[in-house]
Amino acid sequence: MDDTYWWYVLFVKTNKENKVIQDVTVFYNSLQLAYRFEAFYLESEYYYRNKQERILGRHYRKRPLMPGYVFIETNMPAVEFLGKYSYFVSTSADIIKILKYNDFDEIALPEEERLRFEFLYRGKRCLEHSIGYITGDKIVVQGGPLVGREGLIKHINRHNREAIIEFEMFNQQITAKVALEIVSKTSE
Repeated sequence: MDDTYWWYVLFVKTNKENKVIQDVTVFYNSLQLAYRFEAFYLESEYYYRNKQERILGRHYRKRPLMPGYVFIETNMPAVEFLGKYSYFVSTSADIIKILKYNDFDEIALPEEERLRFEFLYRGKRCLEHSIGYITGDKIVVQGGPLVGREGLIKHINRHNREAIIEFEMFNQQITAKVALEIVSKTSE
């Protein structure tokens, strides 16, 4: 989207993300508004341990980065969004609530947080795997979206080729698993 836009975040029941995306999109289309609208959830690659899949060259699969969160990217102002969607959200069996910032009526994800996500995702909706190495107790990521973002990494599981990252969203610390392949480890 090339003009001003916001990300609104719905907290939904886990494993209902696709259904909620479908429902909010159908509802939006029924309103026949002129705003741009896209509902999605953020994904992350993970290493897949199936030998037959690896032989075919498919080492990674996708999973939700943050299960239970659906994002809506739109240029619809927050007041109008709340007016159009409050009743829909309150009557949905799958949507728990619209997330708000600091218990105020600010429902748009703060711009710096949205830009952080967009930087990591590189314009895609899936966080691709990263490649790095360990020297002593220092992690160096040399390829992928975590380059220069080593500070987000809180734990590495080399066996599963994944890292646990921690970031802030709506003043809360969120942890997520992302694909990180460590190709070497040296003591110094």
